[in-house]
Amino acid sequence: MMQAKKCLVWLPFSYAGRGPAESCVRIIEHFSPCGIDATVFTIRNRTSLPAGVNSTQAVGSIGRHLPFRFVAKSGLRALEQKFAKAIGSSQPGDLAYFWPGVPAALVKKAKARGLICIREMINNPLAAAKPILDDAYLTAGFAPGHGITERDVEAETSELKLHDFVFSSNAEVDASLNAIGIPDERLLKSTFGWVGSRFANDAKERAPKTDNSFRAVFVGLMNVRKGIPTLLEAWDRARINGELWLAGAPEDALKPMVESYSELASVRNLGHVSDVASLYRACDAFVFPTFEEGGPQVTYEAAACDIPIITTSMGAARLVEHDVSGVIVTAGDIDGIAAAMADLANDQRKRSRLAGRARELVGKFEYGNVGKHRASLLKQTSQ
Repeated sequence: MMQAKKCLVWLPFSYAGRGPAESCVRIIEHFSPCGIDATVFTIRNRTSLPAGVNSTQAVGSIGRHLPFRFVAKSGLRALEQKFAKAIGSSQPGDLAYFWPGVPAALVKKAKARGLICIREMINNPLAAAKPILDDAYLTAGFAPGHGITERDVEAETSELKLHDFVFSSNAEVDASLNAIGIPDERLLKSTFGWVGSRFANDAKERAPKTDNSFRAVFVGLMNVRKGIPTLLEAWDRARINGELWLAGAPEDALKPMVESYSELASVRNLGHVSDVASLYRACDAFVFPTFEEGGPQVTYEAAACDIPIITTSMGAARLVEHDVSGVIVTAGDIDGIAAAMADLANDQRKRSRLAGRARELVGKFEYGNVGKHRASLLKQTSQ
């Protein structure tokens, strides 16, 4: 039997079973059957990890119960120390799998030890994200609120170039990485995923509708980055017989806008929704006009729930092909998004066709398959 490949995973978060930390754990829980022995290094775990996932926490038992702001800095320092120690006891050819927020010095230490260094991209590199978001905020009439500085861009760009390989989750991210000098042969082209057990068709049925009106839904953080100002204006301009449902929390700058539009009879602000499967199935289309993404889980979830998707090339997640498995619109194009919604509102057969094709494809994006595919890519890096 071949010896399993050792993999150290840098995850500088507090793991609570959601967000990027959940994505990481959902991926690596499928490494072991594929011959990769992964240990994830976190600041702390606030909930149990899946069986078979090895974990090292930076803070002790007391720190795991304190508000994160009290342990973030000291926990990060402790995490660096523990990860550096693990690098020192590793062998050349082992894997170091870094999620964002890694100090360049730690990558250099891993490379000096002879480890193969792989970097995860949750979204685009900051060098691409900053100008996209600057323009999106300014066009919407707001001062940029993304918090990315030129210093952040320079530091990340330098750090990214240290790695042997970079996981990239969509075609736009591929191009952005190429643009900062990381060639295709160093890209591990993959995706993120969705959790099949949360969206089983036999457990959640589509809610019946009492009329023929069209119901569109947005799910996610309601911010400029995800195109909320564009969506609200497009909905108002489309004059569709139906409703736009918004599920999520608005960023502070957008609260007045969201509240204003929510006063319209056709816009419902639902706030946080825990049962998103039932929410998707109660609607006729998922609209996600995002400016900047990696592999948004909501795109896969909507497809799994049999509703058609209107999104941008950033939100397509290697799943949506225009007029085949969804509709791709240009980010920020109010008239284009309005037209796409009106088109689907008036064409039930097209909605069914697009939703059906996306549902046929979405199985390969379930995290079990994503994890196995990523494991195969990691094993190829050392061949």
